[in-house]
Amino acid sequence: MTRQMLSLFKQLGVAGGLILLGVPAALAEPGWRDWQKITGSNEPLPHSAGFSNLELGGYLEYEDRCAQAAFAAQEPFTYWYRLSDLVWEIGTGEVENRCQEGDKVVTTYSSRATLRAIDEPYCLQVNTDVGSGLRLREERSVESRQIGFLPNGTEIFPLSLPASIMTDETGRQWLLMEQRSDRTQLEGWASISSGIGEYVNFRLCSPDV
Repeated sequence: MTRQMLSLFKQLGVAGGLILLGVPAALAEPGWRDWQKITGSNEPLPHSAGFSNLELGGYLEYEDRCAQAAFAAQEPFTYWYRLSDLVWEIGTGEVENRCQEGDKVVTTYSSRATLRAIDEPYCLQVNTDVGSGLRLREERSVESRQIGFLPNGTEIFPLSLPASIMTDETGRQWLLMEQRSDRTQLEGWASISSGIGEYVNFRLCSPDV
């Protein structure tokens, strides 16, 4: 675990009262962390969600379906969530919630999520595993015009929180961002990864950067 991740865990208070029980790692899917059981603690979860009326309404409907099913079954239900890798890597991704009766999953709900410790604006650092950096493009496509180049180590800033993330027809994920300097301010799209579960080209900036 990196120094940055340890620092985030301390900020999130995960070790301060919230007990999370994970399912075996073998059950994890590419691009997702393990499922975590919600134990009923009043401590906040490590993520935030419900950034629009549509998302909030969807979650309330999910809770209502779970409650109705639990009442009909007259059995206690358990509640779980899992976060996509992107939430931990770049601060914005997805959360999937589910309720279940024993081992039977009753219903699920997915929406955008961010790390609770992140405030706007927040910083990402380019960290590619192939080549020396990333091309900044006008549109979210490898065929789009290149408008800049982001060497490894470059600090960039998503234009919103949650960050604007789009997936093209090939499955490649893109981030809408800006690069700031004394002379220029470039806005465009940079490739997050070639697909879900693949290497992520950004990291959250360290707190002391």
